Amino acid sequence: MRRFKIVLRIIGEMKGLILLLLLIECVLAGPRVDPLVEAPVGLIRGLRSEDGDYDMFLGIPYALVDEDNPFSESTPHPGFKEPYSAYSDDIFCPQTINNIVTGSIQCLQLNIYVPTTADSSHTLPVMVFFPGGAFVRVQKTREEYSPKFLIRHDVILVTFNYRVGAYGFLCLSEPGYNNQGLKDQVLAVNWIKDNIAAFGGDVNRITAFGQSAGSMSLDIHLLNFEGFFNRVILQSGVAISPWVVTDENDRFIYNVAKELGHHFDNVTEVIKFLSTKDPLEVIRASNEHLYFRNRNPVPRPCVEKIGNDMTLKDFPINLEPKVKNIDIMVGHTNKEVKFVYPDNARPDFYRNYDFKDELLFVFPEDINSDIVQQFYIGDETLSEELQSSILDYSSDFAFSYPAEKSVERYINAGARSVYKYMFSYEGGRNRVSINRNFTAKGASHSDDTTYIFDNEMFEGMQPSEKDQRIIDAMTTMWTNFAKYGDPTPSTTDVTPVRWRPAQLSRRPYLNIDNELTVKSRVFHDRMAFWEIYFKLYEDKLNSYKGIKDLK
Repeated sequence: MRRFKIVLRIIGEMKGLILLLLLIECVLAGPRVDPLVEAPVGLIRGLRSEDGDYDMFLGIPYALVDEDNPFSESTPHPGFKEPYSAYSDDIFCPQTINNIVTGSIQCLQLNIYVPTTADSSHTLPVMVFFPGGAFVRVQKTREEYSPKFLIRHDVILVTFNYRVGAYGFLCLSEPGYNNQGLKDQVLAVNWIKDNIAAFGGDVNRITAFGQSAGSMSLDIHLLNFEGFFNRVILQSGVAISPWVVTDENDRFIYNVAKELGHHFDNVTEVIKFLSTKDPLEVIRASNEHLYFRNRNPVPRPCVEKIGNDMTLKDFPINLEPKVKNIDIMVGHTNKEVKFVYPDNARPDFYRNYDFKDELLFVFPEDINSDIVQQFYIGDETLSEELQSSILDYSSDFAFSYPAEKSVERYINAGARSVYKYMFSYEGGRNRVSINRNFTAKGASHSDDTTYIFDNEMFEGMQPSEKDQRIIDAMTTMWTNFAKYGDPTPSTTDVTPVRWRPAQLSRRPYLNIDNELTVKSRVFHDRMAFWEIYFKLYEDKLNSYKGIKDLK
């Protein structure tokens, strides 16, 4: 009898063990459990990534657009009564992408990418990316800005949409309709500050970084808000670049209405009319009147002379950056304007090139452009062989000199540290140069972004050994900066040089090329020329100098 009881007990224990094993197998083989975060705005459910150890929360609305008046300010999203499924990344603000007009007016969403190591006891630095697109195009998407290069460095990444084009950057004489894209950005940052701790983010280590129009927007915020960010990275764009900020110009919105078959001479009536139209119709009509290479391109940020909630009260050159005790990294590529200039397959462009065209952004028609032409090409006859020198001229005027001047402005305004870099690498992921099939030497505007973010253009392609070295170096330095305020706190195999911050008397910068090298003073002779030129003709400066000088 005793033996029988022992046998029954053994059988019972085996059944328990078998049940336990079956339970474990069911859990392991069962459906994936998606991450669920309880944030101040409510419960948000995300997805576990298949290409790395991170969670994705896609398409979280942070603000709402008034659909009856889509040109007005947006309002903070009220939050979620039911769990929000952050699964979709397919919403765009109205814009043109690859010659297709697309988007939805209710587009103010953000993506959050969180390493699985993040939790309340192990909070991570947060990097908030401001995407660019000339103020007429913007995408937050995983296809455009994949997190997988940055996320492996134990940081949380956030990307977001903001309104662009006619809905985001009108420049009207009527208050209440200007700079809405900038105001959307402020709401996005406020949402992140209020909620990112629930995702394991460290609210005391938020680094904002942007590229092109995103960087320019970010720099404008540095003129308005003290302590808005802990650290800032500005890639290929600062607020004092000549073409960034404009003055009021009602002509654009009148032309859009005219394109849709209606004539108005009152801004309020135009806005009222356009608010009734399908946003995609408005974008199509706007496309007929977008222009960039002249004195007053629109849409873009503008000075607001009246109103209760002005984002930009004067031209940036007249405002002191509010950067006291923050860390800043600022840089550009070595041939920025390749992206808007034709290759030398169009020789007539260079044979008929007029150096005055760029100067008209900030100077009157009678400005002396001969000095500029002589400095860059001497007495050479204009031809396609001078393409490189012409690219240098335009890149210096629009990007390199404004960035160098900004370094000085940040230091004078009390920034804790200012790091300067130049991206010169020509590799297999220089997206714009490859897309344009550009044969001219140098790195174009946006060529650097695909060494920080993966992109659908390179989906399934393994980076070359050289490209991988640049990816590793840039993502290490960018995330080091987010963590420590220093991109190279120590030398390693990946970052073998110490990159020191700039000073008023000394201007070291990091040249990112096949090798990382620390040099002194970017394009020193050319920057000195522009410093002298602007001082020589400062009495002729118009909008760039500011509205206070036009009264």
